[in-house]
Amino acid sequence: MLFKTGKIEINEMLNIVKVLSAELKIAKISKYFIGIPYTKNSLIGSATKQEQFVIDLEGVDCMTFIEYVEALRLSEDLNSFIENLRYVRYFDGVVDFKKRRHFFTDWQDLKSVKNVTLEIAEQMVLTAIKNLNFINGIEPKQRIINYIPSETIEKILFKLKSGDYCGFYTSKEGLDVTHVGIILVNENNFKLRHASSLKGYVIDEDFLTYSKNREGIIIFRAIQNVTSS
Repeated sequence: MLFKTGKIEINEMLNIVKVLSAELKIAKISKYFIGIPYTKNSLIGSATKQEQFVIDLEGVDCMTFIEYVEALRLSEDLNSFIENLRYVRYFDGVVDFKKRRHFFTDWQDLKSVKNVTLEIAEQMVLTAIKNLNFINGIEPKQRIINYIPSETIEKILFKLKSGDYCGFYTSKEGLDVTHVGIILVNENNFKLRHASSLKGYVIDEDFLTYSKNREGIIIFRAIQNVTSS
């Protein structure tokens, strides 16, 4: 296992957030990551290279950022964080490249979150059938994907919650989303907290502004009172 904790004191942080609700935990935990550098390809493993279990809090990409936040949200201490991260990142908790959740919609099999896209947008949802297959060495997955088109996001804003995990849908072949982040709501102010490759670190940006040039969004919501994935 490769483990870099960086500036985050995990046990201390988890002690601070332990009494909070799921959505407030996600908001509070993710705040610790603001300013942490964006690091591409921080995980180790491929179809030809053995997978290593990497925990690197010194540099994150958009997906590892939300993986760390969700695993921390489920944890009580450092040891439980390590265990929860295995299940958030890998199917069945098995550290193997072929078992890694390479796609955001692979989160639909997690026990700790729920895809609420259809519930939020109802008749405004669009549906696509996609073959997720852009990764060498991974069997293609045919998946039915519901997403909220960007032009209707303003109509469903009031249904979004702080701590919602947001994926930005793409029609590109082989992919489900191009980016992921966390939505934060403060009265009528909606922010996206994400690891930005453009800015180079974890940052808060205006959610609606960021969403305008995207095709749509997919929303996963944390389930309250879940202790493991």
